[in-house]
Amino acid sequence: MNFKQYDDGKEGRFFILLDNGMEAGWIQYQWLEDGNLLASGTRVYEEFRDQKLGMPLFSRLVDFAQEKNVRIQPQCPFVAKTFARHPELKHLLAEGY
Repeated sequence: MNFKQYDDGKEGRFFILLDNGMEAGWIQYQWLEDGNLLASGTRVYEEFRDQKLGMPLFSRLVDFAQEKNVRIQPQCPFVAKTFARHPELKHLLAEGY
């Protein structure tokens, strides 16, 4: 599987692509005024839900935040739950989370 990124400086998405090139889902973020990321949504398309692709999308967002030295504000329920399950990543949460 591979990832494709779209980012226009205001918002962005990571798309997950299967080995056959088919897009299977995305995780979306917005750039906040403080330079951090607002994780606003995650979607895995219905036909791919049994493949557990949410976690690779979350991991790509976390890697991106680390690369950019920014924190994540989780608005998306999936992102919030995943952070709660991984306390070792709490240093990447925006202040107040």
